[in-house]
Amino acid sequence: MDRGEFPYGPGCAAYAEGKNPPYSCVGLSSVNSSFAGVGVFQTPRPSMPACSFRFATFVLLSLALLPRSGEAQQGSQGGGNAPSAPAERARPDSASVPSMATYNPNHDEAPVARAVRIDVPVSIDGNLDEPVWMSAPPVTDFWQYDPGDGERLSEPIEVRFLYDDDALYIGAWISDRDIRPRLARRDGYTNDTDIFSIYIDSYHDHRTAYRFAVNAGGWVRDLIVGGGGGRGGGGGGGRAGGLGGDDSWDPVWEVETRIGDGAWYAEYRIPFSQLRFSSAEEQVWGIQLERKNRPVPEETFWSWTPSTESGGVPRFGHLVGIRGIQPGKRLEILPYFAGRAEYLEIPRDPASAFGNPFRSGSDYFGSAGVDLKYRVTSNFTLDATFNPDFGQVEVDPSVINLTAFETRFQERRPFFVEGGEVFRFGTGGPTLVYSRRIGRPPHGGAPSDAVYSSEVGATTILGAGKLAGKTANGWSLGFLDAVTGREEVSWMGGDRSEQRHEVEPLTNYFAGRARRELRSGQTVIGALITGVNRRLGGSPLAPDLHSSAFSGGIDLVNQWDNRMWSLDAHFSPSRVSGTREAIVSTQRASSRYYQRPDAFRVDSAATSLTGYSASMELEKEAGFYRMEIAGSAVSPGYEVNDLGFQTDAGRRTLSVSGGLEQTRSGPRFRSWNIGARGSSSWNYQGDRVANEIELRGGAQFLNLSRLGLSLVLRPEATNDRLTRGGPLAQSPTSYSGFVNFGTDRRSSLSGGARIWFGGDRAGGWDYGAGVNAAWRTDSNTELRLEPWLGRSYNTAQYLTSEADPTAVGTFGRRYLFAGLHQTTLSLTTRFNVLFTPDISLELYVEPFLSSGRYQPPKELAAPRTFEFNEYGSDVGTMERLPSGEYRIDPDGSGPAEAFDVSNRSFNFRSLLGNAVFRWEWRPGSALFLVWQQSRSVRLRPTSPGDRIGEFDFGHDVRELFRVHPDNIFQIKVNYWLNP
Repeated sequence: MDRGEFPYGPGCAAYAEGKNPPYSCVGLSSVNSSFAGVGVFQTPRPSMPACSFRFATFVLLSLALLPRSGEAQQGSQGGGNAPSAPAERARPDSASVPSMATYNPNHDEAPVARAVRIDVPVSIDGNLDEPVWMSAPPVTDFWQYDPGDGERLSEPIEVRFLYDDDALYIGAWISDRDIRPRLARRDGYTNDTDIFSIYIDSYHDHRTAYRFAVNAGGWVRDLIVGGGGGRGGGGGGGRAGGLGGDDSWDPVWEVETRIGDGAWYAEYRIPFSQLRFSSAEEQVWGIQLERKNRPVPEETFWSWTPSTESGGVPRFGHLVGIRGIQPGKRLEILPYFAGRAEYLEIPRDPASAFGNPFRSGSDYFGSAGVDLKYRVTSNFTLDATFNPDFGQVEVDPSVINLTAFETRFQERRPFFVEGGEVFRFGTGGPTLVYSRRIGRPPHGGAPSDAVYSSEVGATTILGAGKLAGKTANGWSLGFLDAVTGREEVSWMGGDRSEQRHEVEPLTNYFAGRARRELRSGQTVIGALITGVNRRLGGSPLAPDLHSSAFSGGIDLVNQWDNRMWSLDAHFSPSRVSGTREAIVSTQRASSRYYQRPDAFRVDSAATSLTGYSASMELEKEAGFYRMEIAGSAVSPGYEVNDLGFQTDAGRRTLSVSGGLEQTRSGPRFRSWNIGARGSSSWNYQGDRVANEIELRGGAQFLNLSRLGLSLVLRPEATNDRLTRGGPLAQSPTSYSGFVNFGTDRRSSLSGGARIWFGGDRAGGWDYGAGVNAAWRTDSNTELRLEPWLGRSYNTAQYLTSEADPTAVGTFGRRYLFAGLHQTTLSLTTRFNVLFTPDISLELYVEPFLSSGRYQPPKELAAPRTFEFNEYGSDVGTMERLPSGEYRIDPDGSGPAEAFDVSNRSFNFRSLLGNAVFRWEWRPGSALFLVWQQSRSVRLRPTSPGDRIGEFDFGHDVRELFRVHPDNIFQIKVNYWLNP
C-alpha cells in the first residue's frame, strides 16, 4: 500500500506526512495491521464498506475501553487499573511537549510503566495485531543520552507490556528512517544497526538486571548487568551504560521482529521461569528501555540520567501491575551427547624399538552428560552439571611468556561463566575465584624414565553445582561446589612394562558468597569464603600441592551524595597447608621469593602459610571533575592460587589520580577526557619497588571516530624480582606510551589502530603496532582482521643462576642475564556467516610467529645495581660449544668452577583455528559441529652457526605450513527440557 493511502481518516494522513502517529489510527481486525495505531498496513482492504465496518468496530471497542466516570485517567507512564482509550493516549501537541528531560534523583519519582494481565494467547510473530495490545498503556517518553543529553528522541518509539501466568510480553513499535536488518551470532555485536533493549531488575535490588536486546533483523543479545553504578541511564557501565555484563547467560525466551514501512516491530515473550524475583503477591520491578539508533547516531533511554551523573541499575524506572505470578516450571534439564575424532601426529621415541602403545594417531571418543537447573523458590536456583563437555569452546590464543608468572586466560566454559559475577570480590581486589582452576590440566606428569605415556589434557569434573539467589530481606547468596577426579596416566619404559602414575588427586573446590544491600543498593556489605581440599595421603604429588587452601574476606561499597562519591574497601585473609616440601615451594614461589638473601628466610619446618590482602579506595565518579585515592597492602604470605589468581605479594601501594571528563557533545567533540595518575609501591622491607606517573586523554569526534593516548614515566626504583629469588637489583628509569585511533564503527568497513612505544635508560626499547578491521559485506556476513607486530630489546632478560662460593659479592651465587631481541607477528582472523538468527558458521584462525635472539650471557655485577659484567671481556672466559651452548669460566684461572649455559634463542611458529557450525534447532537446544586444527613447532639452536632467533617472515610462513597439523572433529547435540 502506498503511504499516501490511509482509508481510516485524516489522522492517518497526518502520519503519512511525517507527524506523530495518532492512536486513533488502527486496524485491529487486520491480520497484518500495525501496532498501536501506527497506520502502516501491508494488506489493506480495497472496498470502503469493509473499511467502514472495521472502523466502526474500532470505535465501539474504543468506547468500551473508555474509563468510567470518576475514574482517574492514565498518562503514558501508567497509573490506575483501567487502560485509557487510544485517543486519550495520543501524544500531546508539540507545543506542550517539554523539549528537555527533567532529572530527578529521587528514586520514588522515577517514571512508571504498567503491565496488564491478559487471559487470551498472544502469538509471537512480530505483527502485534492482537486487540489485547490496546489494553496496555504505552510508554512513549524517551530522552537522548547522546548526543543531545536530555533532549527528546528524534524518531518516536512506543512500548507496551502484557503478562499472563507464565510470561511477560513486550511489544515495541520503533520508527526508523534507515532500517538495517543486520544479523550476527547471538551475543555478538552489531555496530551499524538500530538496537532496542529492555533491562529488567526483577529483584528490584538496584544492582543487577537482565538485558534483552534485539534489532530489526532478529539478532538477539541477552546478558546480566550489575554493579549498581555505571554512568548515564543504561544498565551496567560504559559511557552509554548498557554494553557491559555477563553475556554467557543464555535464557530461553522468544522474540520476533517485522519490518514495516518506516518502522520495525519487536514482540517479546520472556517466561517468568527465566527471571528471579521475590515471592511478593504484587511485584514492583526496576525497568529500563534503551534504544541505540546507531545509523543516526543517537542513544536514548526511557528513565533518563544525565551523562554527568552516576547511573546504571539504580536509576531505572518502575514496572508495576504484575500480581500473583509464580516462577513457572521449576526444572530444566539439558542433556548432551558428543563424539570426538582426533587425528594427530604421534611422535616416536628415536631411542625406542617400538611405537607409542597408547595412541594410534586416529582415535575416537564419546561422552554424555547433563546440566540441571532447578528453581528451589522464585528467587533461588540450583544449577548442577555432571561430566560437562566444553568441546565447542574456542581455543586459547598463542602466547610467548618469558616472565616468572603464568598467563591468565579468559574463562569460556558456559557453566562457570554464567553467574560468575556473584563471586567477584571487592573493586580491584584479589581474584579469589578463578574458575579455570577447576578442571585444569593435571599438575603432575609421567615419571622421567617413561618412554611413552597416555595423556590427560584436563582433569575430569565429576560434578559441579551452584546455588544462588536473594532473600526477601535483601541478602544475596551464592554457593559453588565442584569435585574433580583422581587422574592417572599409563606409562611404559624401555622394558615395555606398563605402569600407572598419579598426576592429579581427588579435589574438592568450594566458594560461598553473601552480600547485603542497604539504602537502595547504595551500601553493599559482602563476605566470601573459598576452600580447596585435596586427598594427598600417600600421593607422589604431596610435596608439590597444598592439602588444603582457604581464603575469603569481607568487602564494602558505600555511595553517597546522589551516588557521586563512593568508598570501596576489602580485607581478605588466606591460609594454605601441606607438607614441609609443599610449603617451602610456596615460600620460594615467584610471587614472594622468601629465599632472597636480603629479605625473609625460608622456614623449612613450616606446614602452613598465612597472609592477608587489604585495600581502600575513595572515588568521585560523577560530574565534570573526577578523582580517586587508593591504597592497598598484600602481605608476603598471602596465597590464593589454588582457586584464585595471584601474581604478586609483599606489596604496599598508594595511588592518586584525577581528571576532567566532558560527556556532552560540543562544537568539536562528542566527548573528551584528560587525566593524570601517580602511584608508588613498596615491599615489606621498605624498599620502593615501583613509581609511575601517567598522563592520559581521549576523545570522540563528531564523526564518531575515537582517539586515545597515554604516556607513562617510571623513575628509577629498586627491583626485588629481577634476580628471581636473588639479591635486590635496580630498575632504570623508563617510559612507555600508546596512541589509539578508531573509525566510525557503523560503516561497512571500519577499524582502528594502536601504536605503542617504550624505552629505558639502559638502552632497552619496545615498539609495535596493531590494527583491527571489520568488513561487513552484507546483512549476514562479517570479516574481522587483527594483525599486530611487536619488536623489543630487553638489555637484561633473566637466564638462570649458578651456585659459586667465590661469588661473595652476590651472596654465593652468580645471576646470569642476556640481551634479548624479540619479534612477534600475529594475525587473528574471524569470519562469521549468519544464515538465520538461529544458524551460524564461525571461523577463527590465528597464525603466530615469534623469534627471540639471545646475546651472550652476562652476570649481575653487584646488588642494588643494574650493572652487568660481560664474560670474556669484563670477567672470566667464554667459548661456544659444538652443541651451541656456552662454556663459561667466571674468573678465568681463578678457583671458580666452569659451567655451561644453553643458548635460549628460539623460533616459534603456530597456526591455530577452529570452525563452529551452530544450529539452535529449537529454543534452548542446539547442534554443534566443530573442527579444530593446530600446528606448532619451537626450534632451538643445535650448533653455533644456527640462524635460530632471526625473524624471516617468508621463511617462517613456508616452514609453518610444512608442520604436520593435528585435526580434531567434534559433534555435540543438546536438548532442552522443561518438564
